[in-house]
Amino acid sequence: MDKGNLEIFNLENVEPLIMKPLDERLHAGGYGSFPSAALDFPDESIDFLKLLVKDPITTFPGRISGDSLKDLGICDGDWCLIDKSLEPMPYNLIAASIDDQFFIKRFRPKYGEKNEIKKLRLESANIEYSDFDITDSTEFILWGIITWTFKNWRKF
Repeated sequence: MDKGNLEIFNLENVEPLIMKPLDERLHAGGYGSFPSAALDFPDESIDFLKLLVKDPITTFPGRISGDSLKDLGICDGDWCLIDKSLEPMPYNLIAASIDDQFFIKRFRPKYGEKNEIKKLRLESANIEYSDFDITDSTEFILWGIITWTFKNWRKF
């Protein structure tokens, strides 16, 4: 059985975080030439926080612990953003309280004829961890939907 694998924080700063992207796309393979010197003066800018956070009142950062979602590329120490205002859809990653512990799992409902949830399973993405079958006796609170995950590719 999993132990809780999510630590939730408050979003304390919602000031714009402006970044100026390069005009040229970054390629994931092959060798390219040097970019143009004109790229030193890009015209556009992106408010990075606005891109990530649609509603600062309902969005919370979280730090993930454990490796129950490793097959999705989500690992111990990764970060996520959780939006409490969204309704879950099948296969969404959700933050949930299960028996008073926070978890991130994949939302897997089975629907009845009238589009009501007949059965709910919260799935891990690591064969070493069991899934959660939510029953009437489970203390379950859907806390929010994971909208973004972040990984530090260079651990210091």
